[in-house]
Amino acid sequence: MSPITPPLPRLAPPTTAIAAAAFVLLGSPLALNGTGSIFETARACDWRSLVQPRVSFVVTIGTTEDQQERRLDLRSPSDHLANIRQTLSPAIVDLATVFGVSRQAIYKWMGGESTPEPDKFARIRTLSRVADAFREAEVTRAAHILKIKEFDGASLMDLVAADALLPWHIEASIAEARAMNAAYERSGLAKTKAPPSEDWRTELSIPGSGER
Repeated sequence: MSPITPPLPRLAPPTTAIAAAAFVLLGSPLALNGTGSIFETARACDWRSLVQPRVSFVVTIGTTEDQQERRLDLRSPSDHLANIRQTLSPAIVDLATVFGVSRQAIYKWMGGESTPEPDKFARIRTLSRVADAFREAEVTRAAHILKIKEFDGASLMDLVAADALLPWHIEASIAEARAMNAAYERSGLAKTKAPPSEDWRTELSIPGSGER
């Protein structure tokens, strides 16, 4: 009498395996492997339609609204505040107003003596990203640009304080800064003035001078 063989476990439907293999591409610098070739995820839009019929997983391309969110920001509150002060040059009292705290709290955050609450830290990171964008765009007079009320009577600082800042606000402010710089250049005020001379000096204007 032959031994009884226990029944084999039932396998899950293939669709489960396919679903489990689905993934999202978020612009990672990694490369997709396993199809006989290597495909750059940065060009996923180009090759997805060619690869999808030949693989057993679902390729989905995802995008983020803010490109900077793709990078993991490990800066501390004091690092962000240093970045803000170095690039944007705001007054401490203005930072206190935006973050809804006292000036003493700002100084403690800068010195690493205390840690801001999550909602305050979120505003710090937001303003620090403004500083990153301004520095990359080489914006001059950043402290002035921050206070221009160009968004229905609100400035960038007002928007940060209200947790309402969007990427297009930053882009619009950078465009405004560039337009101001262009106007300044066209005005001729940026040109080097003629070297000073002493032609104005006379015996009449300065009694006792050595001129003859």
